[in-house]
Order: sequence, then C-alpha cells, then structure tokens
Amino acid sequence: MKTEMKDSAGVRIPPPVFFFICLGAGLWLESVFPDTAKRMPLMFRLIPGLVLTVLSGGLAVMAVWALLRNKTTFDTMASTVRIVQNGVFRFSRNPMYLSLLLLLSGIAVWRWSMGLLVTVPVLYTMILFLAIKPEERYLNGKFGKEYTDYAAKVRRWI
Repeated sequence: MKTEMKDSAGVRIPPPVFFFICLGAGLWLESVFPDTAKRMPLMFRLIPGLVLTVLSGGLAVMAVWALLRNKTTFDTMASTVRIVQNGVFRFSRNPMYLSLLLLLSGIAVWRWSMGLLVTVPVLYTMILFLAIKPEERYLNGKFGKEYTDYAAKVRRWI
C-alpha cells in the first residue's frame, strides 16, 4: 500500500505555541529567581518594551495582510500555493516569526526580566529548527528555483 505524502511543511506544532512555552518558562524562571534589577524605573523599560511590542504587532498585521492578499495560508500544516514576495515579505522571509521574537523581547524589556530574556534565544532556536528549516526544505522542494531565487535576495530574518 502506497502512502501519499501530504503537501505541507509538516510543522506539527504551530509556532505561536513555541512563543507561549517560552513566555511561560520565562515567567516561571522570573518567579523562581526574582530579579533584583527591577529597580529600573518603569519609564526606562516601558518605552523600549512598548516600541518592540508595537513593532511586533505591526509586523504581524502586515504579514497576515500580505498572505491574505496573495490568497495563501499562514497555517504551517496547510499547502502553500505561492511564494509571497511582496509587502513585508520583500524584507524578511519570516516576518511572522520575527514578530514573535520581537514580542517576547518587548515583554522581557518591559518587565525587565532576566527569566524572560533568557528564553528569547530559546524561542529563536525553536522557531529556526522546528519551523523555518522544515518550511525551507518544503518550499525548496515544491517551488525549486523560484524559492531559491527568493531566498537569495531576501534574508531569513531581516
């Protein structure tokens, strides 16, 4: 009996779950090892944290808008119908994942939390190896030269 391969990147866990795992782990670390550095005045941590969070939200909205406009999905388990190369995808091949990193970084800065800050590289690693690398293999296999040309001119992150 022949099994048919599903047309998707095969990313089984939605990447926002990685964000929530890291957020939860960082908050847990913060509770177990309270930061003494929280004496930083709120204004000095709120403004940069807010800037990162707003950038994150804007990037996510622009990415979703570009995907919807191009009639393709942001679901990692669904089939990709085209390589989106316009909008924010002209500057980053993974703007939605970048927005998750910016959001976690913004929350870490706003809370001035070392526990959250140490989870940022963990989130980066999870996204890179559990989402981006499988997606790149899938897109390269499905779209070939079109994807490799796009990857050659647009960076993975920024």
